Amino acid sequence: MERLNDEVGTFGRTGSRIEKRVGSIFIHVSDMKRSVEWYSHVLELPFNDDYLEKRLSTVYSLPVDGTEILLDSNHGASPGPQPLMFFKSDDIQQSLQFLKENDIVIHHEALEHNIIIIEDPDGNKLMLIEM
Repeated sequence: MERLNDEVGTFGRTGSRIEKRVGSIFIHVSDMKRSVEWYSHVLELPFNDDYLEKRLSTVYSLPVDGTEILLDSNHGASPGPQPLMFFKSDDIQQSLQFLKENDIVIHHEALEHNIIIIEDPDGNKLMLIEM
């Protein structure tokens, strides 16, 4: 630990004040209404009042535990080849059944490793892992 402190010290003595946690994750989407419906359905989340009253803005917060996930239609972005993040599943087989029953695009099933990779309507890849 002392060596790390020595290396960090070469950048200066003032602390960064950056918290050791992620505040929000942005997922860039092209059609907010479609994305709100898709993520809400897949994650079994209710729509918030902005959606119900047709006051969708360019950023929509998904009410998940932990790090905030924001759908963002401000900037176009091409989906990357790798998953953006993963969601935990307590039963990967049941999750897979749900995905198939709801015609969710599945890119990869590695059930021996408890991993599924899916795609949202914009081509963003998301991973599900049973932990």
